[in-house]
Amino acid sequence: MKKKTTIYDVAEEADVSLATVSRVINGSNVVKKATRDRVLEAIKRLDFKPNQVARGLATSKSTTIAVVFPQSIFARVKDMIGGIGDTGRTLDYSLTMYTTDELGDSNPLEDVIERVVKSRADGVILFNSQDIEKGLELTKQYNLPTAVIGQKTSDDNVCSVYVDAKAIGYDLAKNYLDKGIDDILFVKARQNLIDLNSLHEGIKEAFVEAGKTFEDDRVITTSNEFEQAHNDFANYLDSHQTPRVVIAGYDKEAVAFVQACDDKGVHIPDDLEIIGMVDSTYAIISRPKLTSVHLPIYDMGAVAVRMITKMLNEEEIDERAVCMKHTVVKRDSTKLL
Repeated sequence: MKKKTTIYDVAEEADVSLATVSRVINGSNVVKKATRDRVLEAIKRLDFKPNQVARGLATSKSTTIAVVFPQSIFARVKDMIGGIGDTGRTLDYSLTMYTTDELGDSNPLEDVIERVVKSRADGVILFNSQDIEKGLELTKQYNLPTAVIGQKTSDDNVCSVYVDAKAIGYDLAKNYLDKGIDDILFVKARQNLIDLNSLHEGIKEAFVEAGKTFEDDRVITTSNEFEQAHNDFANYLDSHQTPRVVIAGYDKEAVAFVQACDDKGVHIPDDLEIIGMVDSTYAIISRPKLTSVHLPIYDMGAVAVRMITKMLNEEEIDERAVCMKHTVVKRDSTKLL
């Protein structure tokens, strides 16, 4: 028996999103003529017969955007989700949240993207994580318009909003190198909102410029779980000389290091200076209060939604990779920054 042609087959054949196919089916005037003709040709070639579900996908202005992020970074992105939600409601788009994390031996990201596609989401927002490349590969397979938060990337169906992580790493490291301090430790979490590999590259670049090398043993990769990170840092302090500066990829890990220092009698900022990232609630509740790189979390979420809606409506996008400004908020955990 011949397999029934679906709207997914048409989208793949025409190399467009499900939303575009549904708009053509429903006679929407927001689809460009060349794209409309390509979809109609695919429908004819495949002998596709639209059903009521397909016709209903774009009969109202309100469409659905899926938001996918690792559960383990929820605390650091809740304000960003606020920006996504507020902007989505303002533009009359529905939002559906999906979280990923390691569950048994399965690949949860693949499962989540499959659920996103089956839910007939019109577009997807992906948060930067250790699996971001896999996530992009999957959304491209389904021609889903995608906005990435936290990593610079773009193509015809992908936009991004990010901060210049390399510049952050470079500027922080150079500040201390200019003061004659090169005993710097970089703390990376396995899941993160910004591109920590680029931040690492920035630190290394500052060292090279200063005629030095930032060795691999100056990097700790730790868990997103606070207790485990705290134990990792306590063990590090037991087995290594106390560094002069710690740059952490997120505030939570920075605070875990602060507590490990307190347990070991290391005084901050006199013995060790520490800098967090994002400028979250963790930075304020830390004792001493944490110096942190402030990221415009709410605005990044809002920009991501606007990018998705422009792609869905085939509006012109002036800049497909938007770099947001960061600032350093100095508090009590540093004195030489």
